[in-house]
Amino acid sequence: MTTRRDNRLKYFVLGFATFCLATTLEFTCTATPTRYDGKGKEDGWNPKGDHPCTIERISIEDFLKEYGEKGGLPALFDRPIVITKFAVGREGKGSQKSRNSNFQNLTRVDSILNSFPANFTVTLSSSNSFSEHRRTIPFAQYLNEVTTGPALDADMKANETWYFFGETYSSEWKKLLNTYELPPCQTCSEFDLVALSFGIGNSGSGVAWHIHGPGFSEAIHGRKHWILYPFDNEPDFHPDQTSLNWMHYNYAASMNSENVPFECTLL
Repeated sequence: MTTRRDNRLKYFVLGFATFCLATTLEFTCTATPTRYDGKGKEDGWNPKGDHPCTIERISIEDFLKEYGEKGGLPALFDRPIVITKFAVGREGKGSQKSRNSNFQNLTRVDSILNSFPANFTVTLSSSNSFSEHRRTIPFAQYLNEVTTGPALDADMKANETWYFFGETYSSEWKKLLNTYELPPCQTCSEFDLVALSFGIGNSGSGVAWHIHGPGFSEAIHGRKHWILYPFDNEPDFHPDQTSLNWMHYNYAASMNSENVPFECTLL
């Protein structure tokens, strides 16, 4: 039986990545914002644009002042929160070494293959709510598709849109993920209390609407846009609808409804 408190801590989640590459092969993005005007996908939601953040944001300094002595956030924190590197409004100012600078270096597109044997394969998931289909290909091939292939189209079918996420159970992945420094939370002090997963996606790729309990997500390279509805406020969607398709054809209506979701871009 699910308690009422548990329900409040569950969310319908839509999240997908925007990856843009500079010539140095580091993930960086610049874009011009666009707004949906109901005329179709050409004028639809731009994954690379500037978008609002309606989730509470707090700098890592202020976060540690408020929650540091408690060991970080409790496991059942009652609302979404975004922890920023700098105080809101001061992005990019000052200097602060990233908590996961080593992990960032290991997972750069030009270095990540060094952590795996030759011809290492990855299993991709289809972009519907149940991830019903799988596709296994060489890791190097997938990276090439992401970095040099065309951007995804909003009208592509879910079983034609692939995303690498969560299928990171092998010893090779565990060795790499063990270099990740866990965030400050009360259940993150030991690896046996958390389940780590890792994902890489093309611009506009991602996981379609699904239900999620307590968790922590970090954008290591590029950025990822999240949209969340409380558990008792299910969004209107088709399980075979990709996240990008929903953003192009359903997002505007959701913003004009009484039940506006939480949203924010992590970068």
